[in-house]
Amino acid sequence: MTTVSIIMPVYNDADRLDTSITTVINQTLKDIELICVNDGSSDDSLKILNEFAKKHDFIKVLSQENQGSGKARNYGIGEASGKYIGFLDADDIFIENDALEKLYETAVENDANMVSGNIKLVDQKGKFSPFLPLDYYEDFNVILPEEYGIPWSFYKNIFKREFIVSNDISFPDLLRGQDPVFLAEILSKVDEIHTVPIDYYAYYYVDGANQCNTRKKRFHHMMHYKMVFENFSDSRFDNLKHEFRYEMLDFIDLMGADGAKDILDATREVFKDEPEIVRNFEENFYFKHEKHPEIQKLINFKSNPEKPRISVLIPVYNASDFLNDSISGLLNQTFEDFELVCVNDGSKDNSLEILNEFAAKDGRVKVFDKPNGGCGSARNRALDEAKGEYIYFFDPDDEISKDALKETYRSAVYNDSDMVIFKANVIINDEISNERVYFNFDKVLKNRNFERSTFDYHDVMGLVFNGDLAPWAKLYKKELLDSYDDFRFNVGVAFDDVPFHVKSMIRAKRMSFVNKCLYHYRLDNENSVNNTSSNGFDIFKIFDILEEFIKAEGVYDEFEYEFNRFIVPHTLFYIISTNSEEYYRMAREKFSKIDEKFVPKNNPKFNLVMEIEDYQEFRTQYLELLHNQEKDKLLKEINSLKKENKKLKKENKKLKKEKNRYKKLNDELLNSRSWKITEPLRKLKKN
Repeated sequence: MTTVSIIMPVYNDADRLDTSITTVINQTLKDIELICVNDGSSDDSLKILNEFAKKHDFIKVLSQENQGSGKARNYGIGEASGKYIGFLDADDIFIENDALEKLYETAVENDANMVSGNIKLVDQKGKFSPFLPLDYYEDFNVILPEEYGIPWSFYKNIFKREFIVSNDISFPDLLRGQDPVFLAEILSKVDEIHTVPIDYYAYYYVDGANQCNTRKKRFHHMMHYKMVFENFSDSRFDNLKHEFRYEMLDFIDLMGADGAKDILDATREVFKDEPEIVRNFEENFYFKHEKHPEIQKLINFKSNPEKPRISVLIPVYNASDFLNDSISGLLNQTFEDFELVCVNDGSKDNSLEILNEFAAKDGRVKVFDKPNGGCGSARNRALDEAKGEYIYFFDPDDEISKDALKETYRSAVYNDSDMVIFKANVIINDEISNERVYFNFDKVLKNRNFERSTFDYHDVMGLVFNGDLAPWAKLYKKELLDSYDDFRFNVGVAFDDVPFHVKSMIRAKRMSFVNKCLYHYRLDNENSVNNTSSNGFDIFKIFDILEEFIKAEGVYDEFEYEFNRFIVPHTLFYIISTNSEEYYRMAREKFSKIDEKFVPKNNPKFNLVMEIEDYQEFRTQYLELLHNQEKDKLLKEINSLKKENKKLKKENKKLKKEKNRYKKLNDELLNSRSWKITEPLRKLKKN
């Protein structure tokens, strides 16, 4: 038995064979065998292989009729005698001369079934570059198979032969995509992977190569996605499976308009038993090729009134001043497959009449009337009536971008999101403004490609409790909301959208983000709950609801810091507006239970509450504190303006000097002899 068997499938690789085999010969690990399987080459590949075999006993040459690299590798596995098996394509190379030795030493020392090194790309000029997005190992380590990354590049590993044989692992009989299927099957059965920090393998990469150029190859390529997904049926591979799903969707771009029909036919055939995957693929195809009417005809993207893609839920209470504009804006969306579920919450104005007029003109508008019970109860009623696959909450006094539903739905289907979050700005004096922008997730999730990435609450811990909390900047998958009995708005309490926000952020496994301001929140509406001081006492009820929830979900320890950070400012916010001794007593009691480590140091407002027992005395000092803070703020602004003014004066002085210099040059030019001599020529040109 040899240490490692390297298996090399060869098909018309005469140009690079010499370079590739030489890197095997140069390896410091000598007790190896190189099994070259000639796959019916029509060039000089077999001749070159035989010449190498004459010079080196460890090189074995096998031949078969052309059947593809997968069958060639399977042939090699069957003939291998090594304790471990590695692979090398005939146009690739080993990088470091001692790479194979270090991989083998680690494998034997740990009796490992799989050992992984680093891989790079190499171009025609021999220049190396990273093989992204696979991790680059910088330490000897042990990782779980689900941490390996997208199932690419089985090349960078060696595998125990006994493990492969006993698990009956082989390359599938496909023209394209055999490699990921082989590796996915290994990852699904191996317990751990030992990593070695060495540059082992270089994959020869030619930019723009498209090898799926026949209908059969395209079919096989789609088949390999299905086989990978089946190998990743265990929930621990959900993230890996999701990443590989992106690769399947990117295949749309690679094939372009020319391969559209082949890819659609292949998808429908391969995934015929999984209609949800087919539909998701078709919808992404629809958006990718929305400017190709011929391709659009191949896809069924029709609306179904009984099952619209989106339900827009609108709680309405005395909103007659805004309803015509807001409902009209929604009905003019560039995305049309939605329903408007409007719940009139006992309005005293003519809101119900306006809603019924819209319903009479457009069948997408559904109107329900109920006695006044608050915004939360109206939203709950709308949720009960909603038929859409996704849910969107809209407030009738606000406005929405005409592309909002299209942008969010496209993000949802492409990223398979439980929730899509987007930015919102404000309406002040009937003008849309960026004076304030909400849901700035891009400031936390930096350097992300938001077109194709998802996240969960672990990535945005600070925004679960201490970010923006409203529901109108999110698109929810209804399946997520329906999977919990308590996914409703709390009734009879203000700020009911806060628990709903926290629940959705914690429970959504995949969230995506659209980095655009698609919603315009009316900041100066006097009827807003945020402008009603009498609701201040309800904030303590919200604290209790949230604490009970995160304890029941088993995440209290994770969020203890963020939760207490949430309590302090929200309690302080209503102390003055409620103007209540009782509220102040409750605030002091709440603060007394908070550990000092959860309170920002030198928080003067918090300190005042803890130091002063009498509310009126607190109120006097608190207002004085606010006055001083405002005064300090104004002084800073004044000093800043003074500095700016000084800078502008300096710039103005510089410009005056420039002006005088150019004036002097102009005068000299006009009085010059050459200017006077050429005056007749200028008059002639003018005439």
